[in-house]
Amino acid sequence: MAAEAEKIKVVKAAEASADAAQLQGEGIARQRRAIIDGLRDSITHGSQESLSTEKITELLLITQYFETLRDIAAQSKAQTVFLPHSASAVSDVASQIRNGVMQAGAGSR
Repeated sequence: MAAEAEKIKVVKAAEASADAAQLQGEGIARQRRAIIDGLRDSITHGSQESLSTEKITELLLITQYFETLRDIAAQSKAQTVFLPHSASAVSDVASQIRNGVMQAGAGSR
């Protein structure tokens, strides 16, 4: 009887953890949609221009890049972080991320 109760407890804990992870993922997806919509609106506000999906993706990657740098600076115990610094550094990072995502997608097929 105690073993069955422990099994139920473990299963319920696993289900709760899975539900929490799903809700967290949905929240992150909504947050990214809001960021994309905000970037699109702030750039095209007052003009007839529209942004391509590629440009929006690049803006999102750049935003995430700078947020990551901010988080490293705020939370890391590291004294030094080496980063590429040039006019094309952010573009290079975006390209590397994009290539990594495409390679991961191709490897999972």
